[in-house]
Amino acid sequence: MLVVCTPSYAQSNLRVRTIATTDSIIKIDTLSIAPLGFKISSNNSSFSSNDYSIDFAKSKLYWKSDRVDTLTLKYRTFDFSFEKEYFNKDTTLLFKQNSLVNKPIKYSLESPKEDLFGSRGLNKSGSLSRGVLFGSAQDVSLNSNLNLQLSGKISEDIEILASISDDNLPIQPEGNTQQLNDFDQVYIQLFNQDNWKLQAGDFWLKRPKGYFINYYKRAQGASFSKKSILKGKRYNLELNNKASVAISKGKFSRNVIQGIEGNQGPYRLRGADNEQFIIILSGTEYVYIDGKQLTRGTEYDYTIDYNTAEVTFTTNQIITKDKRIIVEFQYSDKNYARSIVESTNEFKGEKATWYLNVYSEQDAKNQPLQQDLTDLEKGYLSSIGDNLDAAFFPSFDSVAFNSNQVLYKKIYSLVYSYIYVKSN
Repeated sequence: MLVVCTPSYAQSNLRVRTIATTDSIIKIDTLSIAPLGFKISSNNSSFSSNDYSIDFAKSKLYWKSDRVDTLTLKYRTFDFSFEKEYFNKDTTLLFKQNSLVNKPIKYSLESPKEDLFGSRGLNKSGSLSRGVLFGSAQDVSLNSNLNLQLSGKISEDIEILASISDDNLPIQPEGNTQQLNDFDQVYIQLFNQDNWKLQAGDFWLKRPKGYFINYYKRAQGASFSKKSILKGKRYNLELNNKASVAISKGKFSRNVIQGIEGNQGPYRLRGADNEQFIIILSGTEYVYIDGKQLTRGTEYDYTIDYNTAEVTFTTNQIITKDKRIIVEFQYSDKNYARSIVESTNEFKGEKATWYLNVYSEQDAKNQPLQQDLTDLEKGYLSSIGDNLDAAFFPSFDSVAFNSNQVLYKKIYSLVYSYIYVKSN
């Protein structure tokens, strides 16, 4: 756009000023100066373009010479100043400076947050919740749910893989699907891609390479494995070593069930000592019919209720009296704490492979969980051998009277040392 402005030569626009040259930049007027008719003088002295320069739009004089002290300026002005902004409406009142109308694409750079362990290569996901439970017939209780997953590098050589979940629920997952997610699980694994691996928390102890040892246990503890290679002049030997120390979370049992014609279940499972009310550890069961392993799930072969220890077969497996049903599982046995020590070693050469595997599982007999036995009771149990039918020992205690309970009174007798009589 070309703008042509012509000055008005009215007498009111003609101005004469006398200014001092003490400053190098001098503001002449508040309005823009018309280039035509501009004159500068000082005692009839003439000046060239080397002595000064002028910006007519901004009405500024740039003085370069020091020959004179005062100047006389004669000029005409426009009715406005080119330096100012003129508008009909102020757009700053309509749109803010950071408005998205003026900036449709907005980008902001956030400072990176510090990761756990001070490492930026660690991926974290999960949730943490708190809940309050109350009712008219119960006290206030606090529930906590935690679900945390970690994966990534904590240093240049060490990586971590962790899964921590605690739903604060006294139940196990339902066994009606093929895949199970544990409600309460702690699993932490530190490893190096080339040399070693350290596991801690809940994990599985599986059968190693070899022929003589066969086990599949769910345990809680720590396991360390390392792989190394020995190089010699005539041979190269690969070593795979693993050592585990853990506490068994369950006891093994194997049930042989006689199928009932046309009855798909549920079939109750029992413990190794014929216990009726047991809790099966989720995911530890193996179900066979006529030697064929079945798959868990409503759309497959069977479902299982871990809390009531009951197995129900789907229509994919019709149960008859001739079916040979075998169920192997682990169940929660809280009589004694059971310790597990495992060591597996593999020596692999160019022409042969050697194995040395050790597995030991035993009860901590001096640390019972459900009852405290006296020396007299321990001596009695040791005298009966393997006859579990005789493993009964008399026990009684005195309590205060309660009308809601059936109570007995201890009375000494001449025939017997004492007898019990119902008391009201």
